[in-house]
Amino acid sequence: MFLPKEKILFNSRFRNELELLLTYAEKAIVKREAVWSPFISAQLIEEVKTKFKNLNDISCRFEGGFPSAERKRICFLRSEEDINSSYTDVPMKGIYLKGNFLFDRAKQNDFRNVLHRLNAKANEIGDIWLIRDRGAQAICSQNCADFLHQKTGNIREVEVSIEAIAISEMEIPFTRREKIINTVEASIRIDAIASAGFGLSRSKITTQIKQGCLRLNWVLNYQPSKTIKIGDLIHLEKKGSIKILNIDKTKKERWRIKLLRQ
Repeated sequence: MFLPKEKILFNSRFRNELELLLTYAEKAIVKREAVWSPFISAQLIEEVKTKFKNLNDISCRFEGGFPSAERKRICFLRSEEDINSSYTDVPMKGIYLKGNFLFDRAKQNDFRNVLHRLNAKANEIGDIWLIRDRGAQAICSQNCADFLHQKTGNIREVEVSIEAIAISEMEIPFTRREKIINTVEASIRIDAIASAGFGLSRSKITTQIKQGCLRLNWVLNYQPSKTIKIGDLIHLEKKGSIKILNIDKTKKERWRIKLLRQ
């Protein structure tokens, strides 16, 4: 039983990454057991969903530690096997990166960088989020969390101590219910659409774009004037995502836009 590799890899933006994931999928088929990939990006997850959706021989389950996680691991399993009984023991764990950042604010990338300096592999680390001014928490592979437990590092002058914790003990980021939003705008600029979708003023959205807090299709976007199209996904740090479902031009030369708030 073999997967159609060339068909899956054809015209992919992530050919090398997909090729590696195919080795995990084929291992699951041959061994008839659940095989977990490393953590992968949201962009690659969408690619996998598209490329693997019509395959009959393999099933995929995406897990990131909590429902709205961006970075996730894939559980590959033969389609005829019972995936629910085989992936129950998800090989993930939490870590708490503790430090006093009341007077020296830090961002997610600061904490990711300190983990890399402690020799944690990038593909062993999932999502990272801030815990007010007390540091951050992150999802890791179980082995990575155990490896990092009780290690210390520094973000500028602030010492960071790391503690491995169960996912059930973590302060998981708030997950909003999905909501359909219909809006009429004068343009299809990303700042206008994000303002309507996230319920923030346009000036505040513009500021956050320039600060590197907004991503378009998971790629950082620093241009408030960037135009959007149907299918685009806009993600704003700490606010979730909106997906562009439909765009129509009105008789008054304005834009009627249907959004999915996630």
